[in-house]
Amino acid sequence: MDLRRFALTPRQIAEAESALNYQPFVITDDVQTGVAYSWLHAGDPRVKPPLLFRRGDPAWKQAAEANEGLRKLYDGFIEQIAARFPGASLFDVACNNGYFPVRAELCGMKGCAGSDFYKSYRRSIKFLNAVAGTHVRFIHAPYHPVKRRLATWRRFDVVVASAIMCHLPNPLDFLTALARVARHAIFFWGALAEGDAMTIAYQRPHGALQHAAWCFPYGFNDDTRISRSLFEFSMSELGFTEVVELTEAAGALRLPSHFGLLAIRK
Repeated sequence: MDLRRFALTPRQIAEAESALNYQPFVITDDVQTGVAYSWLHAGDPRVKPPLLFRRGDPAWKQAAEANEGLRKLYDGFIEQIAARFPGASLFDVACNNGYFPVRAELCGMKGCAGSDFYKSYRRSIKFLNAVAGTHVRFIHAPYHPVKRRLATWRRFDVVVASAIMCHLPNPLDFLTALARVARHAIFFWGALAEGDAMTIAYQRPHGALQHAAWCFPYGFNDDTRISRSLFEFSMSELGFTEVVELTEAAGALRLPSHFGLLAIRK
């Protein structure tokens, strides 16, 4: 999201540099944030990745290009969702800095909200609301893999699960929890397992992502993948009978085996 159009004051620029990090924001001509550089070029993006970049940094050019691609990817997905569900509400279950719900409101969606395991992201959404004129709510209702539910009773028209199922041990329970909250559609972006069989693939748990309360078998937190056929079958069983692959915008970041799938309840 390019924040330069909001003509940030020096104080707002300083706040943006403090509050924003993981998602791809342009703060000024000389300052950007985002994880895409680490995904493509730096070591393990799960272990203290560089997220704030200033012009003059050795990584500036690569970081700016990578995060521009991620912005184009996100914006393209959100614009397509907003076009299909004009004026609808959107809930991002792992909202991070709040990119998806804030951008959705800027595209005409209403009553949007985000949630995350970390309550600190309330601050970044509050900042984005202040500069963008949006009214996104932060609801601390993260998915709990042991309880197998989202800690919210609210329902929304569209629910987003972007780059989060890969960190969860029970993907089918997670999809079930999303279906209880989503009235009309679920948008999934992430990696899917190879092949046509209905499979779930795991990697060994990653120490940097471990949660003390999630002991075996709930500790699988790294690169969990289901196959596309299992995703589509699961969506159908949950009442979402149409699955559409959203197109990637020109210049959007491309990651191997990653798909943006919109499951629609007919």
